[in-house]
Amino acid sequence: MFNPFLDLDEMSDDDLLEKINEIANKVSSARRSNMSHNLIQQMEIMYHQLNTAYQERIMLKNTKKDTTIVEVGSIGGDDNE
Repeated sequence: MFNPFLDLDEMSDDDLLEKINEIANKVSSARRSNMSHNLIQQMEIMYHQLNTAYQERIMLKNTKKDTTIVEVGSIGGDDNE
């Protein structure tokens, strides 16, 4: 994901999460102050981009690279036995 305003590769997970919360607060404030819908929409796009990047990071960290398949047995009554 390319964003000319943020270098996500240089941000730690905590920094990224802090930025997500900061943008969410700004979106909320913008809605309360009746800002232009276009500006709010652009901030929401940035929020969703950051949130997606964070979720991808977490998913990659929780995924094992060397997965193994374990045979647990067969189902009773299977005709292939």
